[in-house]
Amino acid sequence: MRKVTFIFIAIIIVAASIDWVESCSDLKSHKEVFRRQQTYADMYEYTDADYDYVVRVPSFFIAQPDSLKDEKGRMRFEYGDQWITIVIESHVMNNNGQSLKSGMDSLAQVLHSTNSKLGSDYFILSGPQYENGSRIEGYSYYSKVMAYHRFWFVYTMIYPDGYKDVLARMFKEIDDWQIWKRPRPQLKQGESQTPKALSNGCNGA
Repeated sequence: MRKVTFIFIAIIIVAASIDWVESCSDLKSHKEVFRRQQTYADMYEYTDADYDYVVRVPSFFIAQPDSLKDEKGRMRFEYGDQWITIVIESHVMNNNGQSLKSGMDSLAQVLHSTNSKLGSDYFILSGPQYENGSRIEGYSYYSKVMAYHRFWFVYTMIYPDGYKDVLARMFKEIDDWQIWKRPRPQLKQGESQTPKALSNGCNGA
């Protein structure tokens, strides 16, 4: 009887171990799928109709429909699977007369920033992601804010911490971002010579 019980328990332990290994394997394979998609994807160019600014986004990200816009000048794109969600969004805000430095310090406090960088006409903030005052466990953000007259143009990526090492292309995209004229980077494998300008979806969103 004891032998039968031992065998039964051993079977349960082995089955649980197999499920855990398969779960970890699935997680790694999903990250690899994303890495490959990002490496070879074209970068689509989207233009906002309200302020006419431009952002470039990997072609496999899904654009938020116009009907879901909650304010002028906002664009939002998402990639998601059963494991994670990555959000790329942009919007425009009034700087209320603040200088670039004071604005950076103020937003850094509001956004719980742990890193900041100040440039001549921009600043970059990054840190853990919060929503409605609560920390979103395992997620962080990376934002570039560019100044133009009384406006700040903001380009942000919200991403899972475990994917940071495969998002170098997007970090560079945000670092190099210009409001209207974007410098053409050196081509990488799988990237088109000229980004595609879309006439639907979020073009003008």
